[in-house]
Amino acid sequence: MPSESGNAPIALAAAKPSELLRQWQIQASTGRHFDVLDGLRGVAILIVVAYHTLYTNPAHGALARGAGYIIAAGWMGVPVFFVLSGFLISYPFFRGRNGDIRFWYPAGYAQRRLGKILPPFYLSILLFLGFYWWLYRDPAYFTSAWKWATGLANFTAIPVPFNLSYWSLIVEAHFYLLLPVLFWLTRGLSVRHTTLVLSFLLFAGPLVVRYLTWPPGLYTLPSYETDLYKEITLKLTRFPCQLDYFAWGIAFAGVFVLLGPVREQLRVLSVFGYLGLSLMAVSLLFWGYWGERFGIHAQPTRWSVEVGHFLPAAASLFMLFFTFDPDCRGARWLSARWLRFIGIVSYEWFLFHGPIVAWFHEHTGATHGSALAYFWRTIAPLLITFCFSIVVYRWFSLPILNRIRGRAASAR
Repeated sequence: MPSESGNAPIALAAAKPSELLRQWQIQASTGRHFDVLDGLRGVAILIVVAYHTLYTNPAHGALARGAGYIIAAGWMGVPVFFVLSGFLISYPFFRGRNGDIRFWYPAGYAQRRLGKILPPFYLSILLFLGFYWWLYRDPAYFTSAWKWATGLANFTAIPVPFNLSYWSLIVEAHFYLLLPVLFWLTRGLSVRHTTLVLSFLLFAGPLVVRYLTWPPGLYTLPSYETDLYKEITLKLTRFPCQLDYFAWGIAFAGVFVLLGPVREQLRVLSVFGYLGLSLMAVSLLFWGYWGERFGIHAQPTRWSVEVGHFLPAAASLFMLFFTFDPDCRGARWLSARWLRFIGIVSYEWFLFHGPIVAWFHEHTGATHGSALAYFWRTIAPLLITFCFSIVVYRWFSLPILNRIRGRAASAR
């Protein structure tokens, strides 16, 4: 299995690509580093940025329509991140519980979570606030920035759009805060029983809340811009409506720990990873097709919301089985250096690409079939934001993360 990383950087220019990649990783709180999961993050962020940026002309044939369906369902990359977080964040909790039935909190948990999420998040708020003020001179952006920075955007609408990616950070924060509480409440339960209890609570709770808070009249929405659509979007991202995604990862983490003594004999289970890849591909095509045919993007129904929760989560769960055999072909594909590198900087790219992509779309106009114009309108902002994200990660996020983990290691 891949080893831990996160040691002090050496001369970057002299390092081999594999060594350079190791230096850009951080010391895993799980006690081990899963290269294949870095690759899955890379896949997820590529799906998301394609969803926010690319488009096709369906009049150009079946291939263009199929690509358009996949792009239209690219929001499914976000649930992949949630399921991965459910596994990776809960795994140290389960390992501790496996050794001590009263264990409920890994040392340094809060520092690691805060250090990972908050510094790049607040940096993006400051940079985009300056960007919007330079463009529009509208004080409403200060209100939006303040609401996102304090978490108030989770409870009240913001006056002007700020960053289309921020809502998922609020959902992640819900999970980070709730997980230690759940492990504290289940002190004294075995890993098996803790897995069952937590999985049930995080599956059933969001499902019930989504059902009870579903607003009437949603079946007659004329467009994305209606107040009713904005209301359901806000409600469905509030606590705890998105936490069932994490339940899949928690269930896998508990089983993964329980099977620890015999995991080497269960490498064959990695075959389920291929099922996950296939299910994700089918889900993207299915959802994109049905979305275009029936307009469920602008007119969501109860069944479409629940199917939208189930499909990407189940696919992500199955893809986690690649961790049973990192030497299988599928795991090696996902562990390609370029894909892992994208996964390592995925959080920063996720934060910084949205407003820049929107600005390019707004100011470049229609492409009229020009490949060069299409490249400038879509690929150029992705390249610009990807390069900027690399800079932010290397010289801002990574030093903070290494300092936090170094202090935690010294304390231990």
